[in-house]
Amino acid sequence: MIAEEDTEALKGMDGIHMLQRVVESVNECLNSLLIVGLNPLDQPLCSIDVLKAINKGACEGGPKGKFWVLDPVDGTLGFVRGDQYAIALSLIVDGEVVLGVLGCPNYPMRREWLRYHQKYYRLLCKLSPPSPQVWHKGCIFTAQRGCGSWMQPLIWNLSDPNIMKLARSISVSTIDDPIEATFCEPVEKANSSHSFTAGLASSIGLKKHPLRVYSMAKYGALARGDAEIFMKFARSGYKEKIWDHAAGVLIVQEAGGVVTDAGARPLDFSLGRYLEGLDRGIIACSGKVLHDKLIEALDASWNSSRL
Repeated sequence: MIAEEDTEALKGMDGIHMLQRVVESVNECLNSLLIVGLNPLDQPLCSIDVLKAINKGACEGGPKGKFWVLDPVDGTLGFVRGDQYAIALSLIVDGEVVLGVLGCPNYPMRREWLRYHQKYYRLLCKLSPPSPQVWHKGCIFTAQRGCGSWMQPLIWNLSDPNIMKLARSISVSTIDDPIEATFCEPVEKANSSHSFTAGLASSIGLKKHPLRVYSMAKYGALARGDAEIFMKFARSGYKEKIWDHAAGVLIVQEAGGVVTDAGARPLDFSLGRYLEGLDRGIIACSGKVLHDKLIEALDASWNSSRL
């Protein structure tokens, strides 16, 4: 397994209290396995068990073999602030992503709510509680290579006879006119240059205000048709990690979208824990028309930028 987290922060006297909280949280989750139809463990895991499990994520990956790739909390700031975050899991076989899963606990069913901080949605739900029978937020996006992309509720009611009817196939937007298109980008300026993406968006005619969303939930927005473009151009020296993109990239591709680096090359997940050799940044679009326009505009404006 290739995972973002390790056990460094859980070592020594400084980490003992954090380790205790982690072990308690893990066992609390394992006690809820019946919710998804699995049997709970016979006995709780101890600290050593949890540390061994975390350390299994130290694999370096590569062009051969089968690797699970895990990001347990993608979008840490979004999680801390009660906004969008994701749990991302993907399977890479011989350098190719063949399975992707994104769990997005705060993802709203109505696309309009993506533009607001999750706290406003919680406040609205207190003032006017949604019906328990209505799926109003919390999504799991899934994709298997060659089998399309799907979305289903985060919480399953296993006693519901109509449970399978809730899962639905998703596809990207059909909008290819930049004037009507919406583009996503990271919230934090440290993760992407807002000024450069704003200039690039203006150069191809994008008029709408950017949709800034924490985490890989942006890939979910693109796959579900809530946005048409995702752009990320990191600061010089920053190296993109495969766990921040693998699951989302496959979900967008299987929904009919296009994802490449800024040189129009497919992202290479066969080079280890990082997207080595990435050309400038990442561009994901709902279709080839928008993608080609972005690549053309990028090539024309890149040399004048200071990234």
